[in-house]
Amino acid sequence: MSLRLQLVLLFTAVLAATLLVASALGLRIAQRSVEDEIRKRTVELANATTLALRHAGNDDDQISDELAATMRTNRGLLRAEVARQAALGIDADFTEARIDPEGSIVFRRWRGPATRLSAELIDEPDIGRALRVVAPFNDARGAKARLVLLASHSEAERLVAAERRALLLVAVGASVFLIVAFWILLGRILIRRVSALQLAMRAVEGGHLDVKAPGPPEGGDELAYLSRGFNRMLAQIRGFNADLTGRIEEATAELTKKNRDLEELNELLVAARRDLTSKERLAALGQLAGTIAHELGNPLNALNGHLQLLARRPELAEPARSQVAVLQGEVGRMTQIIRRFLDQTRGFTPTAETVELAPLVEEALDLTLGTEARQRIQVAREVDGVAVRTDLVANAVDAMPNGGRLEVQARSEGKEVVLRVSDTGTGMQPDVKRHIFEAFFTTKPDGKGTGLGLAICKEIARALRGRIDVESEPGKGSAFTVRFPEADAHAA
Repeated sequence: MSLRLQLVLLFTAVLAATLLVASALGLRIAQRSVEDEIRKRTVELANATTLALRHAGNDDDQISDELAATMRTNRGLLRAEVARQAALGIDADFTEARIDPEGSIVFRRWRGPATRLSAELIDEPDIGRALRVVAPFNDARGAKARLVLLASHSEAERLVAAERRALLLVAVGASVFLIVAFWILLGRILIRRVSALQLAMRAVEGGHLDVKAPGPPEGGDELAYLSRGFNRMLAQIRGFNADLTGRIEEATAELTKKNRDLEELNELLVAARRDLTSKERLAALGQLAGTIAHELGNPLNALNGHLQLLARRPELAEPARSQVAVLQGEVGRMTQIIRRFLDQTRGFTPTAETVELAPLVEEALDLTLGTEARQRIQVAREVDGVAVRTDLVANAVDAMPNGGRLEVQARSEGKEVVLRVSDTGTGMQPDVKRHIFEAFFTTKPDGKGTGLGLAICKEIARALRGRIDVESEPGKGSAFTVRFPEADAHAA
């Protein structure tokens, strides 16, 4: 149920109770007024009638005529009775005039004892409620007599009923008018403003904090004070919200920064673990290589010595001499393989030596060029700003089996010397890229690589106080960049 309807119902109840009490009091006062007026007129009529009866003497007919005249001139009289003291005895002579049902005046006379009567309202079965007025007087003889007039009370009741109906009509009309007027005024004065405040509150519930309840900036009634309080509360909420949003953004930014720092530390930790694992593997491989070199070197040296002695014998036939030469070559190749493997796994400290970049790059390329690679791949080389075209090196050849382009750059950037090798080969997947600098990790087929080349390159760069980075995307090739401090670069 709406507030407007509740207030109208409350107003209707109060108005109905007020009108009911007022109507009851008004009808009671009106009834008393009518009764007092009837009593007053009846008393005046009784006084006038007693005066006429004194002049009428003791003749019963004259007394009857006076009573009949009184009855005719006052329609509200129901009965008129005169009681006179009898000449002898204690009884009284009564003369009565009354209106019969047909409206005629009927007289009746009798003698009997006179009882004491008083003025009051009485109820009789045949006439209903009536007002009895008793007026004592002295007749023409000077004897005591009394006049009793019985006035109908139905006139008063009729007037009161008419007034009740009129009052009821007025009350109903006034109530309807007041209720409608109250409904309209309530809507203009209260409900419209309450509805506006309600709409503002619903907007706030929906998350719109920029609304404002209507109302004067100062003064006004209770609703105006409520609207200003609501607006002040919204302003505080907006301030708290802005402050909270700022704090959340600061906390989020700080948390994001800490997360980035944590990710960087995690990456450094993972890299450190990989470096440690690679070093441990290289150290273990160095020990293994030393053992292999010791265990295999001595037998190979003995075998090589005996083969040399065998080759010097003059009686050795030519086919056998050729076979001995083949065996010497194979023994020498095995010795070189063991020595190269041992060099790759043995820890070392670079010896500082001044070199020129251009010849160094030329030598590195020449050492790794192959006839097949020269035919399949173009190499662009840029050293000290001079661009020339040449062929390929090492891993880039294996990365471009169907041909492609290799770029080799050597340049100075600030206090660093940058060596960059890039190709247009198959590239690397992210999971491969994460492990390429680990010892014994390789993607080449069996017999094509040991997985030590890039791990050793990283150790060389670190020993020279530099670093090596890789950029690779599947299907687009890879790029390796080595950075050295300028002095160390010249020394390397």
